[in-house]
Amino acid sequence: MNTLILRFTVRLLSPVIFALSLYLLLRGHNSPGGGFIAALLAGTVIVLRHYAGRPSGSAMSVPLFFPVLVGTGLLLAVGMGFAGIFAGADFLTGGVHEFTLPLLGDQKVTASLVFDIGVYLIVLGMIVSIVTHLGDDR
Repeated sequence: MNTLILRFTVRLLSPVIFALSLYLLLRGHNSPGGGFIAALLAGTVIVLRHYAGRPSGSAMSVPLFFPVLVGTGLLLAVGMGFAGIFAGADFLTGGVHEFTLPLLGDQKVTASLVFDIGVYLIVLGMIVSIVTHLGDDR
């Protein structure tokens, strides 16, 4: 049931769960985590917002389009895999790219982070697809 308590709790916890999801995405290279588990955690936010946002059987209350998420994720993941081949190494060979941002200073981005972001978007897109089609009468 879509109650006031559910709506309030989801509104309160959604930013916290999503922030934890981003933390796991960025932390996953040195500790447990990464793109898959971070996307599952972000998917809980989508599912909770869906059930708290609108009555049952209506369209999804989170305006995300799964073909865009899955397509972008596939481009990132496969593109990062082929980047190793274009660099003269094996498929999915990683590397580190360093650059300087005006306010943040020197930053490093690894190839595995870009691959994990692609996995994150693919899994999140599939969760959005499932939630979008839940209760669909077609």
